[in-house]
Amino acid sequence: MTTFAAVDIGSNAMRLAIGTFDKKGNVTILATQRAPVRLGGDVFRTGKLSPATMEKGVAAFVEFEAKLRTHKVTVCRAVATSALRDAKNSQLFIDRVRRATGIQIEIISGDEEARLIYGAVSKFVPLGVGTSLLIDIGGGSVELTLINRGAIIFSESVNLGTVRLLEMVRGRKKSEAAMTRLFRQYAERIRTQIARTNKVRKITRLIGTGGNIDTLGDLRKSVLGKKGTRSIHRMELLRLMKILQGLSVAERIEKLKLRPDRADVIMPAMALVAGVMNESKVSTLMIPRTGLRDGVLFDLHEHYRSSEAITSLQRNLEKVRPYAVELGRRYSFDETHAYHAVKLSLQLFDQLKSAHGLGGEERALLEVAALLHDVGYYVNSSDHHKHSEYILRSSHFPGLSDEQRELVALVARYHRGELPSNRDDSFAALSKLGKRVVTVLAAIIRLVEELDREHLKRISTLTIRRRGNIATIKLPSRSYLLVERLGAESRKTALEECLGLKIVIA
Repeated sequence: MTTFAAVDIGSNAMRLAIGTFDKKGNVTILATQRAPVRLGGDVFRTGKLSPATMEKGVAAFVEFEAKLRTHKVTVCRAVATSALRDAKNSQLFIDRVRRATGIQIEIISGDEEARLIYGAVSKFVPLGVGTSLLIDIGGGSVELTLINRGAIIFSESVNLGTVRLLEMVRGRKKSEAAMTRLFRQYAERIRTQIARTNKVRKITRLIGTGGNIDTLGDLRKSVLGKKGTRSIHRMELLRLMKILQGLSVAERIEKLKLRPDRADVIMPAMALVAGVMNESKVSTLMIPRTGLRDGVLFDLHEHYRSSEAITSLQRNLEKVRPYAVELGRRYSFDETHAYHAVKLSLQLFDQLKSAHGLGGEERALLEVAALLHDVGYYVNSSDHHKHSEYILRSSHFPGLSDEQRELVALVARYHRGELPSNRDDSFAALSKLGKRVVTVLAAIIRLVEELDREHLKRISTLTIRRRGNIATIKLPSRSYLLVERLGAESRKTALEECLGLKIVIA
């Protein structure tokens, strides 16, 4: 039986989970371990890890690696979040851990973090019904994810975690009150987004993850005497806040049995949850008691079980697609044309596969780029392709890596106007494969734009016949397609050049 391990390297602590899965995908946890190494304490104060903290971190990984050997772990993934994303000397720490243990640490984006947490929560909460707001409060950042009928439609990662704020206000009088005010400001910041969402689709469920939120469930039981730790009502939260406000950090540790690294940050976290409850008008917070570490474990198993021929992006496409549609709607895109562009682009991609040699991941990137290539019209019709590039590069895409998002942005940039060139620093920075992906996919959309120039969907099916280096694209034999035929003839050059074919529009 394959044994999996996941390591969550957070800003407040490091967490290990080891487990196995049965044939139905149910997990059995064999071992867990938490190392209270506060990486964010250094990073958010000085910008880098101190030698002492680095030593503690490496020592924690040595203990983790011993557990991996004890349980004969086959597959392991170690992910780092906000603290190592920000640390100037994160690579030194990563290298030291690898040399000491053989474990390779992967620094993940806020989008990937949100995707993995979503994957964990979906195992315990029926996200396919209604609209859910998922809030994860970490040491370095807060992730806010909006889920409608199982699909992520909005995700934001904000650098306002509990440890980060603690370092921002350290040394000030009433520092806890200052942290609480900052978190309340964040709640105000998301008010507009929540209010806009409630007008379109009312938020029906509020879900919280992270150590601070799990602690709220524990305090509900131990302090208020309630049964269960998997939910908390707004009135219960307010009662807890009043009780904890009357206690010092030392008293919270002694009387409430809170860990020192939780007692000093729990109050601001409670203020944020209360603010989100107010704005979302949801009075109960669900606490599934799962999070990033579990999400990594489930994701590892899913990938391991899947065919190696299927790329991670293909597996994630069902999650990326609804988010991309929601993004397009946010920028008032022509949804009918966008879907038609996707349809024709994929037909070209599939029938020209022997010429371009690209695979499933590139096909998925083409689908996202074709769907969103015109979002720049929201800014201005003039140079809208450049505006599309900026919007897509600046947007969050749960399920897309930073590199994949960059490719999508550049494909949108070059679907019209000048051809891809090393004169563009962004294009020049790509790998050889990345340049080919952008060149081919942009050329496909460039041709498709002419085939639906008037956005009337007059061409629904493309048939390509290839003989040698000649590819004939057969269009329906209709007299009123003159505009489309002339446009395709004028725009086919880019695709001809990157594929080394002569294209005939018939």
